Amino acid sequence: MQERRKYARLTIPLEVNYTIEGKEGTQYKTIAKNISPNGAMLSIEGELSKSAILDLEIKIPDSSKPIPIKAKVVWSKKGPEEGKDAYNTGLEFVQIPEESKNTFFQYLCNLMYDQLKRIK
Repeated sequence: MQERRKYARLTIPLEVNYTIEGKEGTQYKTIAKNISPNGAMLSIEGELSKSAILDLEIKIPDSSKPIPIKAKVVWSKKGPEEGKDAYNTGLEFVQIPEESKNTFFQYLCNLMYDQLKRIK
């Protein structure tokens, strides 16, 4: 099977708050299972339809405020957790505000660099 991702995913647990477009009154919390510059996988309660839009707030360590990102659901699969309504959900980032891009991408670059140093 050919890998379709443009960027490697980093397995790093980051806190994420999100709302589902069309259901703005409810905010949910979860932990990112992995993340890259253009997407993430979250464990979400309940299945979301492909192309659903989420407004994310990703909490970056040592950052004073979370990174706001608009994301689109590209896939959703029932998670391995027994007895829970948890779905592993793959997201593609579709919009990151210009003022947040530098903080977000610098954080990911530093993580990648740290992982590469450990391999050597």
